[in-house]
Amino acid sequence: MLNNKWIIVGGFTHKNIILVILALLTGLCYNILTIMIPISIGKFYELSFGFSSHRLAALKFVPFMDAPDFGSFLLFFFFLVLLRLLFEYLNRYSIALVGERFSKLLREQLFSNQLQIAMSVYDNKGIGKYLLRYSGDLKSIQNYIKNGLIRFAQDIILLIIVVVAIGYFDMYLGIIIASCILTSSALLWLINKALYKASLERRNKRSGMLSFVNTRLRGIISLKAFNKYYPEEKRYQKRSKELYDIGKRYAKIVALLQAIIPAITYSMLGIIMFYVFSSTQGSDKLNGSSLLVLILLIISILPVLRRSLRVSIIWKLGDISFTKLIDIFNLPKENELPFEQISLNTAEIVFKDVSFEYTNTQKSVFKDFELSIIPQSTTLFQGKSGSGKSTFIRLLLKLISPTNGQISYGNLKCSELSEKTIRKNISIVSKDFPLYGRDVYEAIAYNRKESNKIKAELLLEKLQQHEDKQNRLELDSKIGDMGCNLTTGQQKILMYCRALLTQKPILIIEEPLKELNNKTQRLLIQLLKNMQKQKTLILLDDHEVKGFNIDKIHHL
Repeated sequence: MLNNKWIIVGGFTHKNIILVILALLTGLCYNILTIMIPISIGKFYELSFGFSSHRLAALKFVPFMDAPDFGSFLLFFFFLVLLRLLFEYLNRYSIALVGERFSKLLREQLFSNQLQIAMSVYDNKGIGKYLLRYSGDLKSIQNYIKNGLIRFAQDIILLIIVVVAIGYFDMYLGIIIASCILTSSALLWLINKALYKASLERRNKRSGMLSFVNTRLRGIISLKAFNKYYPEEKRYQKRSKELYDIGKRYAKIVALLQAIIPAITYSMLGIIMFYVFSSTQGSDKLNGSSLLVLILLIISILPVLRRSLRVSIIWKLGDISFTKLIDIFNLPKENELPFEQISLNTAEIVFKDVSFEYTNTQKSVFKDFELSIIPQSTTLFQGKSGSGKSTFIRLLLKLISPTNGQISYGNLKCSELSEKTIRKNISIVSKDFPLYGRDVYEAIAYNRKESNKIKAELLLEKLQQHEDKQNRLELDSKIGDMGCNLTTGQQKILMYCRALLTQKPILIIEEPLKELNNKTQRLLIQLLKNMQKQKTLILLDDHEVKGFNIDKIHHL
């Protein structure tokens, strides 16, 4: 179970170890070259003014650092610049690639996890609630990996190298800079405690706003038909005002954080200047080349220092997003039992003392319900709206589980079978299971193999033979969002196509003849009659269904 961000990060690092090492190594080389450039400029000072520094002389082991003339030095200098360009490009590209790969991994894990979340969670929490958070949270986490971990590690290494280099030229100055960095980090840690709370509150409120807007836009036709513009605007304005107030608090803390970081760096620069000025007045003063190198080194680390001090914002936002995504990973899931390739073609379906009630309404739908469905028979369940037909279907498909009692398929208990095992044996025709996909073929076919395409085309043609020509669909016809481009009759025909193409032994059909013209009804009755000896047919309707050979009728 992915219940810890470091488990996720560790798993990713293990799979992409070469890329991560490349990012770190190129960063190390880039950092070393960043330091080498200002140090090499000290050599330029010596060549220009004829001075020599015993500190620079200690670096003679570096090729061309002891260049005898200006031409050799210039060649060495531009070589450093080009080398730094190469390693900076490789470093930035590899870090970006780490971020993209990590984002891809999380996207795919989240979507896979979303598909496996138990239906009871969707019923209680609301469909789409988590998907709305994907883009913002993935961006925060990607930034956390790129800038909060890899680049921050590189910046810390660079700061250590620079402090050591400065300490080499002047030990006391190195201690002063290290002390300033540690003091600044402690101060910013205190500010970030307040930032985390404000960030979390702001992100939650923004997620709620997205959910509100999504719900209203999906129900826009009802909103318009009942003239609910004004009340919905008022509700939105109230939420907007709450988000604005939270945003103000968040902005105050971020503004303080962003303003104090430059103040810290400039204050540190002032302390350094005071020390350097004082040291140049004494007997053991720095010579010109060493002083120039020190100034350039300090200038080179100022932007890195600022970036390092700002990283806490990235950490806080990343932690919030990680927490939300890990909460999704830890929700109850389906298919935690192993999948078994078994056929339920000859299995009797038995409900024994089954009770069920929805937890959010405490409404009891079934109580001590007993039932048996003989295999390869046709059973009709009659009941008015609200009698439990949809709940019965969900129980059969293990979309929900009984509150009490047991459902079994032959000698196999439903509770001991994975959801995938059960659903591999059951097809469904019902308006509660909408069509989705870009076109007809995607909506009715499990995959796009050529053999499936031929079967789908023939079945679609057969079921539409009594439809008006202008209403007939092709495999490439666009169906719209959840089939919104289709008539109810077209939707019903495609639902039959989708169910029959799977050739599963148990077929559930809700309102089998509704929305279809008379000729298509007769066609389907005959088609299903031909299957009655091979399939277990379960029909559900408000009224009696004529034309079928019904073996048993149950009243819900």
